[in-house]
Amino acid sequence: MKSMMGFVFFLLFLAGFALVMLQGRQMSMVGGGGAEITGISWRPVTVGSAAIPEDSGIFILFEVDGSITGHGGCNRFSGSLEKSDSGIGVGQLASTRMACSDEIMNRELAFMEAVQQTTDFSSDGNRANLLDSEGNVIVTLVPGSGH
Repeated sequence: MKSMMGFVFFLLFLAGFALVMLQGRQMSMVGGGGAEITGISWRPVTVGSAAIPEDSGIFILFEVDGSITGHGGCNRFSGSLEKSDSGIGVGQLASTRMACSDEIMNRELAFMEAVQQTTDFSSDGNRANLLDSEGNVIVTLVPGSGH
């Protein structure tokens, strides 16, 4: 009976430890305007100076677990996001390898390259800006449908 109780306490300890570790992985991403950007599907309206059509199918989702998922207009992509005192860093993005028209592929490539260059962001809830290392806006996002 004692060994059974010890085993139950051990399992409860492991479950509690796992819960604490999972909560520690959750990332809150609050922009300069105090708005949260995690857990929201974002649609780009500009990449650099290029306007992105609303029906492009491009979206990005910054998950609370630190992962990034999205669609570039032709291919799905995923990656990771690291938050530090100096900003954020985007890990290498992986994507499917479907081919689409040159216009769509060029737009997708420009978007994914800009996301990779992101070192910080600002957000006011209605709009999020991805910023490069010099503080320039490289992508402007609005909440939008995705998945």
